[in-house]
Amino acid sequence: SCNTATCVTHRLAGLLHLSGGVVKDNFVPTNVGSEAFGRRRRDLQA
Repeated sequence: SCNTATCVTHRLAGLLHLSGGVVKDNFVPTNVGSEAFGRRRRDLQA
């Protein structure tokens, strides 16, 4: 386990490289997108 920002960044980059972009395609639109738009819609309604 590494705590330095540089090491963490390299680990994340390595995971993204190994996944071949699957993480970006599947998790970013569903999780980040739904949360971002969901929060915006809730704020507008409230």
